[in-house]
Amino acid sequence: MEFLIDFFSYVPGRNFLFTSFSFWIFLCLTLGGFCLLYKNRQARNTFLFVCSLFFYYKIGGYFVFILLLSILFNYGIGIRLETCRKQGQNGKKNFWFAIGLLANLFLLGTFKYDHFFLELWNIAADPQFPGLAYFSLSGQAAFPPAPESSLATFTSALQGFLPAIGISFFTFQALSYLVDVKRGHVPASRNIGDFGCYLSFFPQLVAGPIVRAGQFMPQLQKNYMLSSPEFSRALGLILVGLVKKIVVADYLAVQFTDPVLGNPQAYSGFENWMAMYAFSIRIYCDFSGYTDIALGVAALFDFHLPPNFRSPYKASSLTDFWRRWHISLSSWFRDYLYIPLGGNRHGVLRMGFALLATMALAGLWHGACIGFLLWGLLHGILLLAEKLTGWNRWVERNRFARALGWAVCFHIVSFSWVIFQAPTLPKAFEVFQQMFLPASQEGFATVFSRHGLPLALMAVSAILLLFVKERKKENLARAFCKLPIGWQFVAAVLVAAVLVGMHRIGSPDFIYARF
Repeated sequence: MEFLIDFFSYVPGRNFLFTSFSFWIFLCLTLGGFCLLYKNRQARNTFLFVCSLFFYYKIGGYFVFILLLSILFNYGIGIRLETCRKQGQNGKKNFWFAIGLLANLFLLGTFKYDHFFLELWNIAADPQFPGLAYFSLSGQAAFPPAPESSLATFTSALQGFLPAIGISFFTFQALSYLVDVKRGHVPASRNIGDFGCYLSFFPQLVAGPIVRAGQFMPQLQKNYMLSSPEFSRALGLILVGLVKKIVVADYLAVQFTDPVLGNPQAYSGFENWMAMYAFSIRIYCDFSGYTDIALGVAALFDFHLPPNFRSPYKASSLTDFWRRWHISLSSWFRDYLYIPLGGNRHGVLRMGFALLATMALAGLWHGACIGFLLWGLLHGILLLAEKLTGWNRWVERNRFARALGWAVCFHIVSFSWVIFQAPTLPKAFEVFQQMFLPASQEGFATVFSRHGLPLALMAVSAILLLFVKERKKENLARAFCKLPIGWQFVAAVLVAAVLVGMHRIGSPDFIYARF
């Protein structure tokens, strides 16, 4: 009885994401209920909607009402937009779209950027009457700040939006829905259960991928049919995602990147270099691990979500990198911001403005602090330079050019991750300063004796990420699917045993769950 009370209660700060045992109990219960209702489309969709709200309640408490408000509001605005479009009332259509756009941005700004705006207000206003971030203070009461570290707390300004977890993702889904309804690309949903399921579908609610209505809504109307190969593929995705997250990302974080990047001056320049490379591997395995699990869990319900990564560290240019990294977000900014701002169709100046504005907002999407803004602008400036010089086309000419382009691109991305992960800019500059100090007298053997296992794991991960072709990965996935179900179960048990052992060293939150 005590377990049931605890399971159905909201406990501030308790993990309920993919690395928690409670989540897998929740998933089993949800699958059980889904199997009882799968023949009735309306009942099963509404059931998934209710389960998704419960999932959000477990991770966000009373902030589930933010998600409910977003669902109800965007559901109504979508119907108004379609009605006005069909009646040819363009003025009213634009009016309702403006209302929807401003309301979603207001919601996002209130529950994610209030600290940022209030800090600007405090700078400009009389110090005797400082601004007060009411929503943030209430959120901090429910979520006490984590101990200060390079990865535990990006910046104190970010603490305000932690209760509204995943708000960037479901708000962007809502905005894409309104735009597509306005353009006539998708019909407005007339069923609140279906629309609620689209906006709150729990596998991808917290950290994506960002799913568009045209991709997801038609799947709500099809008959449920999960074949044995599809089940095996889903299980394989889940296992791979868990290994990426717990075995690689969490181990590197706890044993290497957090200590070194959190206190760079206590370590040699070589150790800071290795920590930078390790963080590049860590953030990819952390985020792509979440995506793999999300795709696998969604597949158990016969929903197919779009891929979010395509070997990003094999990119030979930044242009290519952003076609491979966080594909759902980069394509969202391309289709709903960069192209409407003019894209590359109206000359160099217009293109430069559109690109820099898009990447600056992409940086701020991650959080309201100067580090994220600088990270986005750095990528924007270098992307613009690639377009103006033709570098991204030149590096595709031959093997030598591609190798050179890869080395340049990988180091640009890795250096920018230092800015991305640092709680403050001075902390990032400390890392850079330590990296470029004259080499210490410590040899590689000494450093390896201190960080042998993390360095070995980093080397193995780098080989797998850089040199294993996509065709090989697909062949391995097919080979797993062809195994008898008993052997697949044995593989799952073995992976679970390893994960339980690894989990004892510590399991930081998913990085992108903070956005």
